[in-house]
Amino acid sequence: MPGLLIRMQAALLFFLAVALASAPVAAQRYDQGLLWRVEAPSGASHVFGTIHVDDPRVTALPPPVTRAFNESRSLIVELTMEPTNVMALATRMVLQDGRDLPGIAGGELFGKAATLIGKHGLPEPVLRLFKPWAAALFLMVPQQDPEKVLDIVLARMAAQQGKPVHELESISEQVDIFDGMTEADQVALLRHAVDNHDRMPKVTGRLIEAWLARDLAALWRIGQEGVGESEEARRLDKVFRARLLTGRNIRMAERLEARLKEGGAFVAIGALHLYGNDGVLALLQKRGWKVTRVY
Repeated sequence: MPGLLIRMQAALLFFLAVALASAPVAAQRYDQGLLWRVEAPSGASHVFGTIHVDDPRVTALPPPVTRAFNESRSLIVELTMEPTNVMALATRMVLQDGRDLPGIAGGELFGKAATLIGKHGLPEPVLRLFKPWAAALFLMVPQQDPEKVLDIVLARMAAQQGKPVHELESISEQVDIFDGMTEADQVALLRHAVDNHDRMPKVTGRLIEAWLARDLAALWRIGQEGVGESEEARRLDKVFRARLLTGRNIRMAERLEARLKEGGAFVAIGALHLYGNDGVLALLQKRGWKVTRVY
């Protein structure tokens, strides 16, 4: 069951990479580096950009990251894997108004999605109950062991060291990113996931390589190939970018301040939230925090 939450969080990164890469790539700040020091009078904290995968190259943390984590007094993540969160997600993924996914997405799109998702072990009768965005999650994220995903590994390390773990967002807020889309946009998301399913292994590999190189700008650029240039594609690009990234960056920066003032925090959030002039790091700097790259 924790895999459902991992899929949702990982989908935020993978969909950004595949669907939002049509955004102009102008010169941006904070384009290189995964670990950043944020200073306060009470002590320094660190912000670490994660990638929601179980690749052993990712979970083998480099010494600067391990040192910063071990010296921290608390861990701050986007969302924890608490059972209440998992159950809340599972409840909101399914239709409860008597309709089914074929009736919303159309028989042709549903058939394509069912064929692909069936390979991941989800039976067609169950898929029929899913909302369009929930079905899309199963296609946008690679199969992986939730217990070995970087974010879960960090939470487990925190528990072993007796560190408190705090959430930046609620399960409702993260689900609303998808569930709050219009139904038409949810269907567009599912169609995009179906159309790009064959690209995902290659995209995943490139994302991991860019992350290992600490290249945030490359993370943003990946996926440019094949992005539509139509007016509808540009409209959806703006919708998804605002929901998945821009608004969340503002919310994260605001909520981080209280933890940063305490000092000794290790903040682990998706790497794309660090990138650019509108990223969390830039927003913190605008609020007066001293931000320095460590690794």
